[in-house]
Amino acid sequence: MTPLHHVGNWLRDLFGAIPLGVVRGLFLATLVVLLIWVLRQPRDAARPNEQSKPWFEDLRVWAAAAILIQIAIYAVL
Repeated sequence: MTPLHHVGNWLRDLFGAIPLGVVRGLFLATLVVLLIWVLRQPRDAARPNEQSKPWFEDLRVWAAAAILIQIAIYAVL
């Protein structure tokens, strides 16, 4: 076996020791941070050049909806 096999085995054992509940929590926390970042984007970044567009053309709304769906799916499964 090469030294890379030993490193790979060590990493597999290290990551295998992490409980799946912790991994799920970290993944969901990442999605929540992403959701907060999307919602905090300025209005000009989501609707450039025109302020009179209707709400459903705001990209932040649809990005937030997609992230919320992902959070719901990964929280349940």
